[in-house]
Amino acid sequence: MHYPFLVIDPRSGLQYRLTDTGLAELSLAPIAAEWAPGRAITEAPDPVWAESLANAPVETISVVTAALTDLVLATPDLKAPIVDHLPDSRARRHLGALVGLWQRLGDALPAGLAPIRHVLNLPHGRFLDPMPVVEESLDPLAPAAMQALYSRLRDEFGAAPANPCKPVASMGSRLHELQGGVAAQEIKPGALDDSLWFFGLRDPAACADFAAARARALIETGVPAREIAVLSGGDPRQLARAFAAQGVPLSGLPGHLPGRDIIGEAALHLALAKRPPTPAMVLASLALSPLMPWSAQTGRDLAESLMGGDFRGEMLTATPVHRELWDDIRASAASLAQLHFLLDRICDRITDGDQVRARLAVPPGEGAPDWEMILRGIQVKSPEIAEPDRNLEGVSLWSAHESPWRVCRHLIVSDFTDGLYPTRPRANPLFLDSEIAAIREATGLFLHGRAQGLAHGLSLFDQQLQAASESVTFLIPWRDLAGGRLQPSAGLSLMARAVEGADDAGNLITDLSRLNPADWPVAHHHLPPVPEAADLPEALDFRGRDLLSLRRKDDGTAKPQSPSRLETLLVSPLAWLLGEVGAEDMSWSAEELDIMTKGNIAHDVFEHVFLKDQPIPDPDALTELIPEAYDRALTRHAGYLRSPSWEMERRGLEREIMAAALRWRDHLLALQAKIIGNEIWLAGEAHGINLHGKTDAILELPDGALLVVDHKKSGTKGRRKRMEAGWDLQTGLYADMIARPIRRENDGMDPLIGRKVAVAYHLMNDGGLLTSGLPLAEGSPARDMGNAVNAGAVEKLAERLAELGAGRVVLNTSADEEFFKKEAGFTPYALTDGSALVTAFIRTVEEE
Repeated sequence: MHYPFLVIDPRSGLQYRLTDTGLAELSLAPIAAEWAPGRAITEAPDPVWAESLANAPVETISVVTAALTDLVLATPDLKAPIVDHLPDSRARRHLGALVGLWQRLGDALPAGLAPIRHVLNLPHGRFLDPMPVVEESLDPLAPAAMQALYSRLRDEFGAAPANPCKPVASMGSRLHELQGGVAAQEIKPGALDDSLWFFGLRDPAACADFAAARARALIETGVPAREIAVLSGGDPRQLARAFAAQGVPLSGLPGHLPGRDIIGEAALHLALAKRPPTPAMVLASLALSPLMPWSAQTGRDLAESLMGGDFRGEMLTATPVHRELWDDIRASAASLAQLHFLLDRICDRITDGDQVRARLAVPPGEGAPDWEMILRGIQVKSPEIAEPDRNLEGVSLWSAHESPWRVCRHLIVSDFTDGLYPTRPRANPLFLDSEIAAIREATGLFLHGRAQGLAHGLSLFDQQLQAASESVTFLIPWRDLAGGRLQPSAGLSLMARAVEGADDAGNLITDLSRLNPADWPVAHHHLPPVPEAADLPEALDFRGRDLLSLRRKDDGTAKPQSPSRLETLLVSPLAWLLGEVGAEDMSWSAEELDIMTKGNIAHDVFEHVFLKDQPIPDPDALTELIPEAYDRALTRHAGYLRSPSWEMERRGLEREIMAAALRWRDHLLALQAKIIGNEIWLAGEAHGINLHGKTDAILELPDGALLVVDHKKSGTKGRRKRMEAGWDLQTGLYADMIARPIRRENDGMDPLIGRKVAVAYHLMNDGGLLTSGLPLAEGSPARDMGNAVNAGAVEKLAERLAELGAGRVVLNTSADEEFFKKEAGFTPYALTDGSALVTAFIRTVEEE
């Protein structure tokens, strides 16, 4: 934690910002007590926030903790104030609740404040070294605790004069005009000059590259690096990367990356693993935890199998102790006694298990665990940020949330975005601004509110501008690193008042995001472009290799292709090849209710409601059958949907499946169809290769013909467009397998052989039924798409198979995605959502 004033080193004369670690070392402060207000908030909830805590525990703990921290900082002696003399009111009740919470925490204080209380009570003459403060360096809006520390140090060590070379921009420059205060009532506008620059770039990474190039350009004109500063409000890693690549040293980078609370994370994940349903990502996080006894590679393999749906942990079987630990992690706990037993066994087998056990706030007893209370009681500390490493000769790195720690000639603001410059004020979470004023008048406590936040933000921005003497370059990223849109800072409008003719503040920005870096104002200092790879070939050549036999059975024969694999081949032979050799994209994320999960659940319900050789259920029966089948399907495919946080999505999907089932029932009755198979595995030959796949349903029609049905959790429009274009493939392959079967004992295909076969798609979202090869009666709710629904797809598939036969894997071109979307009528997911390798090997071709 940095304190809002400067001190001076009596030996070197260097002025620097004091930190809590520096103060603790020089005053020999004892180790601070743990600050854990979350535990105290949940153990004895005050009536003021008890209801909020029950409904939103995480958010309430965060809000109350922030309010308590503001209260602590507002006290000049860091001791709980007496507020009994306040008149009865909402403000007194809230303030009294915070004071009571503080008293329950005993001697604990928020991070960085314990050394201050130690110093305030320390007799003179007990410091290891003198620590004079710098005159007029205290932030005028600093809280009472910081003002008290400044006074205490000044009383013992005195105050040194401020840096005599305080920068002032040239008279008449736009920067000089703003240095009188960006929010001043009177600002004289003038023509924009070289003291202010505004550039728009794509994202923070591009801004970092530009900032480093700008600093390099200034240095090469003779400006010492120490007279340049970069201002940033976020993670400095992009700046560190860009400046290192330019060979420009940065002074003020953290000594090391923020450190995670591994102990707290493990305790939280263990508790979540015991609370049903257990998210796969929780188990994967435990598998990757450095506290586990297995190797890092084993942890990665286990995590990947978990995110792929395999929870067995077979890679641990070779080490029985590890397998037993994994079984204990996965075991459920129905009672507190069982939970204690399992957690003790787990903590005995992992690194730092005693520390993990201490974080698990599991009460004694025999009843069912109160999971909300247990989870709220687990404290995961914020990442520990190392103290910055500073040197005299590097470019200064300033934080957007602090006043500058030294002056400069040229300032570069790397992220001039909304919420920074000035920092966005926040309302006090427990008090209105009027209540803050009343509390200050009655007690002298200056709590933080929206008005104080706005004043502090403007004051801080003024200090940052006043620390530069020649120029300020503002860089505006249009998007964050995830692609989300960003807006320029509100400070842009404040500065536009100093520029003549800038009625629209946005016109001040020169948008470089649309320019080649070679055309940037500092282009000759920009990093050289990454060497481009040689022109990609039309195809990868594997001459002499049987590409269709890359996957083999135990007996050495080639595994058959599935309809879904052939659809991938249709779109991208490279994506198909990566799948054949097991090199697909293995990225994973938290569970989400995506289209695939919805489809799996809906298919499962249909399979267990519309049964083989059974009468079609009536609506009343469906109303009873579907909730039971849906509940079982959730257990098999998406247990996380059972948690309260997914209630809206869980109920919504159940309603969708119920509506789809009723519409499917109507189709079955209209077709007078009989269900003769669900989820049937078929094997056959088509297009010169062996096929194997599972069809959703097979119906028998009154004339004895078969209708192979594929249920899709989507709408009719997209599938109809694809079939009209002749680019459908999947159901036709199932029909081919029935027409040319590869038989095996007890394969269940006897009732299917020798019959006429038609195909259909049932689109669950809107109830559409699209058929091919089936003559429909007049007035049928289904729609016949004719017999040419796969003509284009089959022609392209034959071409792809011929290429593979010649050992060629043809690479996609930049025109393919547009072709498949517009001409073939479907989204080529193998290109749009596939492996980054597929994208990297797309050949650029000129548009016709």
